[in-house]
Amino acid sequence: MPDIVPNWHPAAVHFPIALGMTTVLLLVAARLSPAHAGFSAAARLLLPLAAISAVIAAVLGWHAFGTVEHDAAGHAVMTRHRNWALGVTVFLALLALWDGWRWRSAQAVHGALLPAMLLLAGALAVTGWLGGEMVYRHGVGVMAPAAAAEEVPAEAPPQAAPVPEAAPVVEHVHKDGKRHRHLAFEGIGHTHHRHL
Repeated sequence: MPDIVPNWHPAAVHFPIALGMTTVLLLVAARLSPAHAGFSAAARLLLPLAAISAVIAAVLGWHAFGTVEHDAAGHAVMTRHRNWALGVTVFLALLALWDGWRWRSAQAVHGALLPAMLLLAGALAVTGWLGGEMVYRHGVGVMAPAAAAEEVPAEAPPQAAPVPEAAPVVEHVHKDGKRHRHLAFEGIGHTHHRHL
């Protein structure tokens, strides 16, 4: 797998979300317009596709769970995301099997399918929110910038350009354990940072 794509879960996870939410919208449209049978037929077609794509995303997510680098806080969110995702996948698969059995038996869409799918849509939203928390708050599965991956010398090389003496030193440690120091000095309308 290319370095730029550490795992395929983020790409696969959009399919069960899109197909599941579209199924909900089609079931709502079928409830509001019972004369148009195409809405419920389309929903019944998308439901098993949503379930299959959820299983694929869950398998890829399980692989990502064991392979992406993360810290303790990221692990806690990742575990909650995994648990919600597995629950959603099982629930969606059961709904798809139940409605598929009814469809093969020439039975109409059960009235409980729409409330169940609305509940599932809420669970999908929670699962997606936790996935966003992992990536955007804790940086799970995100590659470090190339500049951060390079070793920063302890002292500035002799040929470095002079820096105003009043510039404060900003120091921090990245999650890879490398310590970085920057000089921050005011420019025209913004702050500049220079590696030390």
